[in-house]
Amino acid sequence: MTSINRKSILKKLISSGCQISPDALEYIMGNEAPMQLVDMILSRIKQTRVSTVLSKSDLTTLERKRILPQKRSKPKANKEPLIMEEPPDTPSPNLKKNDNKIAVIKNPTFGEVGSSGCFEDFLALFTDRFERIKGIYTSRIDTRGALTPGAAKERKHDAQHWKALAKEGGRRARPPKQKVIGMIRNKRTSRSRNIIVELEDEEDSIICVIPSNREGLTGSRLVEKGNSLLLDEVVCISGYIDQDGRLIADDILYPDVPTTRPAGRADRDVYAAFISDIHYGSTEFLEDEFDRFIDWLSGKDVNSEDKNTINSIEYLFISGDIVDGIGVYPTQQDNLLIPDLYDQYKMIAQKIRKIPDRIQVIIIPGNHDASRQALPKPPISEVFAKPLYELKNQVMLLGDPAVVRVEGVEVLLTHGDSLDDLVVNTPGASYKNPAVGMKELLQKRHLVPLYGGKTELAPLHRDWMVIDTPPDIVHFGHAHHNAVDNYRGIQIINSGTFQAQTDFMRKQGIIPTPGIVTLINLRNGAPQIEFFYDMTKLDV
Repeated sequence: MTSINRKSILKKLISSGCQISPDALEYIMGNEAPMQLVDMILSRIKQTRVSTVLSKSDLTTLERKRILPQKRSKPKANKEPLIMEEPPDTPSPNLKKNDNKIAVIKNPTFGEVGSSGCFEDFLALFTDRFERIKGIYTSRIDTRGALTPGAAKERKHDAQHWKALAKEGGRRARPPKQKVIGMIRNKRTSRSRNIIVELEDEEDSIICVIPSNREGLTGSRLVEKGNSLLLDEVVCISGYIDQDGRLIADDILYPDVPTTRPAGRADRDVYAAFISDIHYGSTEFLEDEFDRFIDWLSGKDVNSEDKNTINSIEYLFISGDIVDGIGVYPTQQDNLLIPDLYDQYKMIAQKIRKIPDRIQVIIIPGNHDASRQALPKPPISEVFAKPLYELKNQVMLLGDPAVVRVEGVEVLLTHGDSLDDLVVNTPGASYKNPAVGMKELLQKRHLVPLYGGKTELAPLHRDWMVIDTPPDIVHFGHAHHNAVDNYRGIQIINSGTFQAQTDFMRKQGIIPTPGIVTLINLRNGAPQIEFFYDMTKLDV
């Protein structure tokens, strides 16, 4: 295999929106017909929906499906993939029988989200986060040769050499540009307004200086990126090493989402509806509006044009807080119409039972639901929500975060607890504009990058909050403010609420946009908004 062939393979994959890990590249290079193998991979990616950052396990999975040609020698056993690429052998919770249009890709179940909470568990969590996101960087052409913090500091001798050359030549010279991958350990602002961060890995750390005095759009964007950096996120910083062993930054490279990638699409006109934050049991629950939505799904009092769309709705995603819960915040009892948690779930189950049978309902927990507060969360507890579990043929209860593939379209579901941290730490992020924070998380490829903030994280040996594979749709709740946007081909949805503003929301600065339902045509990805609340009543 020549270097020209290697470059040709990489160029073809990248131009098709795919990235590849080093071990996967070696796997392709070891094949007798590598370019034909690449052609076959690209022709099947859309159907199989493997990760666009191809790992060796992805390729061997395809090979087992006989999509790829068999090699002469049997490949060695591979490490288990980070996320399941096929439906589990055991049926998903409350999944309709014989329905092969839905596959659960990621679902933190009760048996997978427990730990003792010891030091080793925390260490394993952050090590797993670092390795997963580092793997995203090493699969990219522009960051593959990035240095470790320790190796980067050794380049200070190069800086001293270049400084000596500059003195001899009478001109200013800088050492070559370097890139360093690490986790942000500390962040502060100097007296000269420079942003100082410390990048670390398992063995060493390096100080990075993000200058505040660079001119033009590039300098402004650099400072903006620096201000958006969060503790504990894994990032790649580009710049040069000075003679003190510091990295003087000229750019910050997020793990991010590929600019071009194959989009998952259904082969027919079928719609999914997205809602969240119903808050059944609250005095501010908008029951009339919610009933109107359910009647609309049933085709009541709608015109023939709307009925065609309604009859094509076969999926309803609910991203948490289906009930108001109890004891979630101080004085909540003053805003509860139904103070019993069991009754809250019993009553909302009666509402959901009225949804037409053709519609599969997928529900994850929110911070008001009967699930633990720390992420990842297992599904809503059957102890409290047994009436929902009894709707076996219609309701699927998953954990947070969850990834579901419906008709070839991958949907990432999370309640969005980390928006509480982003509105405080990220410039431009707010409850009123949740899409800003959601885009930041996609760029960081992590749903809860900051540890120790308002959002609790369980110390597990796997970091479930890493976005291993970019989805086609990402659906948040929590902000109570509807938002529909798009980032690099990913449809962003924050579905709003069916709860009017409470006193607690008012104190938090949350202005809800209730009664808004987002529909997505899974064949073409086109969004559509439906209103079930008189928006003239709102001051948004």
